[in-house]
Amino acid sequence: MKEELKNKCKDLLKKVHLQKIGQEQMVADLNRDCTAEQKRILICYLDYLRTIRELNRNFGHTNRQEMMQILKVCIELNLRIDVCACYDRNAIEEIRENYYDYILGFGDTFFYAKEKNPDAAAILYTTENPYRISYERETERLRYFTERTGRTFHLERTGVYYKKDDEKKADRIICLGEPSYFADTGKPVDRVWPSALKNPDFALDFSRKKKTNFLVYGVDGFIHKGNDILVELFAKHPEWNLYLCGARGAEKAEEAGYKLTENVHVCGFVDTMSDQFNAIAEKCYYLLLPSCSESPSTSALTALRHGIIPIVMKGNGLDELGDYCRYFEDYHMESIEQTIAEAVCVDEEVLQQQGRAAMEYADEHYTLQEYTRQIKNILGKIIFR
Repeated sequence: MKEELKNKCKDLLKKVHLQKIGQEQMVADLNRDCTAEQKRILICYLDYLRTIRELNRNFGHTNRQEMMQILKVCIELNLRIDVCACYDRNAIEEIRENYYDYILGFGDTFFYAKEKNPDAAAILYTTENPYRISYERETERLRYFTERTGRTFHLERTGVYYKKDDEKKADRIICLGEPSYFADTGKPVDRVWPSALKNPDFALDFSRKKKTNFLVYGVDGFIHKGNDILVELFAKHPEWNLYLCGARGAEKAEEAGYKLTENVHVCGFVDTMSDQFNAIAEKCYYLLLPSCSESPSTSALTALRHGIIPIVMKGNGLDELGDYCRYFEDYHMESIEQTIAEAVCVDEEVLQQQGRAAMEYADEHYTLQEYTRQIKNILGKIIFR
């Protein structure tokens, strides 16, 4: 039995040629057919092996599953596939010249691959708003933070994965957010909606919910996401409760100079598939996301799939979901406070109807199956045009 298992492992490794490069590993020749000519694609997104490991550990973000579905679609389209992480500078040594027909992704490896393969179709995959939108809005929020607190802080999200004018250097764009932000590029733009997670054990039950309980599902980019504004407001409103979910939530708040009040419940990292998530979801009618720039937030879509109503800023990819979301009209404290206060006053029967409708709609539109269908249509159109 052990020998049989060992042989199976050897056979599996033969199918995937691993090029070990520092901490990351570039995976080459996935789906190679030695009997036929195939078009070649380089995917510069997530590290393949790390993605596999993280998928086996928890479901912290939908991008890992979506990465695997992109690979599945490329296999179905009979492409010969190389994969590297968008941030893996060591992979640059392995990117071949005049070799690829298509390059999909973003980051340093994406643009270097385009330089070495000028005839390849470079398809920029944007999981955020363009740099210019994010930079303008995050800078504005930092100024407002300093104006209120007298403290300074740095850009946290802008420029990490997407740089200025990235969209103008690509041949075409697949965006998860608002297509109009890319209109001035003159490039073909296709929109795909991301998927959202759904806890299989979740059952929508309003008996424990309170209108004064609010969920925040993500703390990276504390000021970028508007969490600084929320913790200040909740300090003024001890009758409201904020469930702050995300790794290092208390530390992120402390780094921005905040001491959290008792009505801000620091939950740490919460796996959507866990009983802990269900327990929090059962308490909250609303998710709060006064973020300056999202494209759109998968935490908001995940909230919808659990009957929780997101309250989000306009212009972040969810404007067309007015039947299922509420909106912050302005990021200033008084406006955010007014919107939350109005949400607390909504009749519970109305909230329950909206929560049921939101979950039904999201369960149809924001599944991994629906994401796969969309990305297959888009890539198929590009490859077989």
